[in-house]
Amino acid sequence: MNAFEQPSDRMINAAAHWLTLLHDDLSTDADREAFELWREADPLHALAVERMRELLGSLDELPVAPARVALKQAFFRPRPTMAARGAQAVALLGVLMCGWIGLENLPVWLADQRTGVGERRELVLSDGSHVQLNSDSALDVKFDGQQRVIELLAGELWVEVAKDAQRPFVVRTDQGTATALGTRYLVKRDADGSTVVSVLESVVAAKPRAGEVVNVKAGEQTVLRDGDVAKPQAIGDASPDAWTRGLLKVDDRPLSEVLHELASYRHGLVRFDEQALQGLRVSGVFRLDDTDAALATLADNLPIEVERFTDWLVVVKRR
Repeated sequence: MNAFEQPSDRMINAAAHWLTLLHDDLSTDADREAFELWREADPLHALAVERMRELLGSLDELPVAPARVALKQAFFRPRPTMAARGAQAVALLGVLMCGWIGLENLPVWLADQRTGVGERRELVLSDGSHVQLNSDSALDVKFDGQQRVIELLAGELWVEVAKDAQRPFVVRTDQGTATALGTRYLVKRDADGSTVVSVLESVVAAKPRAGEVVNVKAGEQTVLRDGDVAKPQAIGDASPDAWTRGLLKVDDRPLSEVLHELASYRHGLVRFDEQALQGLRVSGVFRLDDTDAALATLADNLPIEVERFTDWLVVVKRR
């Protein structure tokens, strides 16, 4: 971990739930052991927990006020139900947003449209264009008389563009822009800092922040990264838009990639050793709304074990 790394939204979310769980009188030794496994799995997990504990401790130093008292009671009064734990975690995330997350993450939290983990949302924009947001995604809409711009702040979107000869339709990320010369395409901000553009119909002009435009045709995909754009490649049998129908379709993909995809649709942590799972490949169709069933299917058909310590920690091991 370098000095500039910060916990992701997913880590913050998971840490909030762990913290509220451990302050519940019904928490067990198994809960505490699972928490330690999660905390030690990544230095950023430990940082998230440390910062939250510091923030909660600092509330004691504030002047007495009904809001502060209520907040402290929400965290430290026993609440046995899962619904109450969820409410506590939501409150904690609200405090974090104001007190610690920082200005660099505020655009995502304050986005015009934002989906939670496991949520998908379909939108109809003012120009008649249709947009779908994937799990844990966020965007801003910036339309004026000259252009239509979507700022993809996190995650992935699918768009079917309404015709407007006077105003180009642009999806923009930190890596560049994808301008519609036709109708349907997807744009995804990947975890490695790149932007993936997949074209389903007509043509999209992909342009890095500094570089030449590359036209990507229907059935092709390109990647914007570090001021460069990759040569378009055929999508082939891949189905990059399957998530819009609630499905994950894979054809001979490494198991670790499939686990990463499924993990993006469930709260908490899915832990596995990529090196130990090397050589295991997957083909099939899985429902994204039931990741537990998908993991069970993988365990039935591959030499792996899926261990659940809590709803918030799943460990996948090779048998």
